[in-house]
Amino acid sequence: MKKFVIFVLIVIAIFYWASDFVKTGKLQKFIDAHSDKSWAPKVQYQLGEIYRTASKYDDAELCYNRVLEKYTSSQITVDSMYNLGTIYEDTKRFSQAKEIYKKIIDEHPDYENIKMVETRLGFIMNY
Repeated sequence: MKKFVIFVLIVIAIFYWASDFVKTGKLQKFIDAHSDKSWAPKVQYQLGEIYRTASKYDDAELCYNRVLEKYTSSQITVDSMYNLGTIYEDTKRFSQAKEIYKKIIDEHPDYENIKMVETRLGFIMNY
Protein backbone atom coordinates (compact mmCIF):
# COMPACT_ATOMS: atom_id res chain seq x y z
CA MET A 1 0.00 0.00 0.00
CA LYS A 2 2.84 2.36 0.86
CA LYS A 3 4.41 1.84 -2.59
CA PHE A 4 1.08 2.60 -4.25
CA VAL A 5 0.71 5.89 -2.36
CA ILE A 6 4.26 6.89 -3.31
CA PHE A 7 3.53 5.99 -6.94
CA VAL A 8 0.34 8.11 -6.95
CA LEU A 9 2.20 11.06 -5.44
CA ILE A 10 4.92 10.79 -8.09
CA VAL A 11 2.32 10.67 -10.87
CA ILE A 12 0.57 13.74 -9.45
CA ALA A 13 3.88 15.60 -9.21
CA ILE A 14 4.77 14.75 -12.82
CA PHE A 15 1.32 15.83 -14.00
CA TYR A 16 1.63 19.13 -12.11
CA TRP A 17 5.12 19.76 -13.52
CA ALA A 18 4.02 18.96 -17.09
CA SER A 19 0.93 21.11 -16.75
CA ASP A 20 3.02 24.03 -15.49
CA PHE A 21 5.53 23.49 -18.31
CA VAL A 22 2.75 23.97 -20.88
CA LYS A 23 0.80 26.74 -19.13
CA THR A 24 3.81 28.99 -18.58
CA GLY A 25 4.97 28.74 -22.17
CA LYS A 26 8.19 26.96 -21.23
CA LEU A 27 7.39 24.10 -23.58
CA GLN A 28 6.95 26.49 -26.52
CA LYS A 29 10.25 28.18 -25.69
CA PHE A 30 11.91 24.76 -25.52
CA ILE A 31 10.48 23.80 -28.93
CA ASP A 32 11.61 27.12 -30.43
CA ALA A 33 15.12 26.67 -29.04
CA HIS A 34 15.34 23.20 -30.58
CA SER A 35 13.37 23.74 -33.80
CA ASP A 36 16.14 22.13 -35.84
CA LYS A 37 15.65 18.74 -34.15
CA SER A 38 13.76 15.97 -35.92
CA TRP A 39 11.24 15.66 -33.07
CA ALA A 40 10.36 19.38 -33.00
CA PRO A 41 7.53 19.35 -35.60
CA LYS A 42 5.85 16.43 -33.85
CA VAL A 43 6.04 18.10 -30.45
CA GLN A 44 4.78 21.41 -31.90
CA TYR A 45 1.88 19.58 -33.52
CA GLN A 46 1.06 17.67 -30.33
CA LEU A 47 1.05 20.90 -28.35
CA GLY A 48 -1.54 22.18 -30.82
CA GLU A 49 -3.54 19.01 -30.25
CA ILE A 50 -3.47 19.58 -26.49
CA TYR A 51 -4.75 23.12 -26.90
CA ARG A 52 -7.40 22.11 -29.44
CA THR A 53 -8.66 19.33 -27.17
CA ALA A 54 -8.90 21.88 -24.34
CA SER A 55 -10.84 24.22 -26.70
CA LYS A 56 -8.05 26.80 -26.51
CA TYR A 57 -8.39 27.53 -30.20
CA ASP A 58 -6.18 30.63 -30.29
CA ASP A 59 -3.24 28.74 -28.79
CA ALA A 60 -3.87 25.71 -31.02
CA GLU A 61 -4.02 27.95 -34.08
CA LEU A 62 -0.65 29.46 -33.17
CA CYS A 63 0.90 26.00 -32.80
CA TYR A 64 -0.44 24.75 -36.13
CA ASN A 65 0.66 27.94 -37.89
CA ARG A 66 4.15 27.47 -36.46
CA VAL A 67 4.21 23.99 -37.99
CA LEU A 68 3.20 25.49 -41.34
CA GLU A 69 5.85 28.21 -41.13
CA LYS A 70 8.79 26.18 -39.84
CA TYR A 71 8.30 22.60 -41.01
CA THR A 72 6.92 22.79 -44.53
CA SER A 73 8.26 19.42 -45.66
CA SER A 74 6.70 17.42 -42.85
CA GLN A 75 3.65 15.17 -43.22
CA ILE A 76 2.42 16.86 -40.06
CA THR A 77 2.11 20.02 -42.14
CA VAL A 78 -0.98 18.72 -43.94
CA ASP A 79 -2.48 17.47 -40.68
CA SER A 80 -1.91 20.93 -39.22
CA MET A 81 -3.66 22.50 -42.21
CA TYR A 82 -6.63 20.18 -41.72
CA ASN A 83 -6.82 20.96 -38.00
CA LEU A 84 -6.67 24.67 -38.75
CA GLY A 85 -9.64 24.19 -41.05
CA THR A 86 -11.61 22.51 -38.29
CA ILE A 87 -10.72 25.32 -35.88
CA TYR A 88 -11.89 27.87 -38.46
CA GLU A 89 -15.16 25.97 -38.75
CA ASP A 90 -15.60 25.73 -34.97
CA THR A 91 -15.01 29.47 -34.64
CA LYS A 92 -17.36 30.31 -37.55
CA ARG A 93 -14.59 31.55 -39.87
CA PHE A 94 -15.95 29.67 -42.84
CA SER A 95 -14.13 31.63 -45.55
CA GLN A 96 -10.78 30.73 -43.97
CA ALA A 97 -11.88 27.11 -43.61
CA LYS A 98 -12.87 26.97 -47.29
CA GLU A 99 -9.55 28.49 -48.29
CA ILE A 100 -7.45 25.99 -46.34
CA TYR A 101 -9.54 22.98 -47.42
CA LYS A 102 -9.20 24.03 -51.08
CA LYS A 103 -5.45 24.42 -50.57
CA ILE A 104 -5.23 20.87 -49.18
CA ILE A 105 -7.22 19.49 -52.11
CA ASP A 106 -5.11 21.38 -54.68
CA GLU A 107 -1.66 20.84 -53.17
CA HIS A 108 -2.08 17.47 -51.44
CA PRO A 109 -4.56 15.39 -53.47
CA ASP A 110 -3.13 12.14 -52.07
CA TYR A 111 -3.61 13.20 -48.44
CA GLU A 112 -4.88 10.25 -46.41
CA ASN A 113 -7.95 12.20 -45.22
CA ILE A 114 -8.73 13.88 -48.55
CA LYS A 115 -12.29 12.49 -48.61
CA MET A 116 -12.95 14.04 -45.19
CA VAL A 117 -11.55 17.37 -46.43
CA GLU A 118 -13.81 17.25 -49.49
CA THR A 119 -16.81 16.39 -47.32
CA ARG A 120 -16.14 19.22 -44.87
CA LEU A 121 -15.65 21.65 -47.74
CA GLY A 122 -18.96 20.53 -49.22
CA PHE A 123 -20.76 21.17 -45.94
CA ILE A 124 -19.51 24.74 -45.59
CA MET A 125 -19.75 25.87 -49.22
CA ASN A 126 -23.03 27.68 -48.55
CA TYR A 127 -21.63 29.78 -45.69
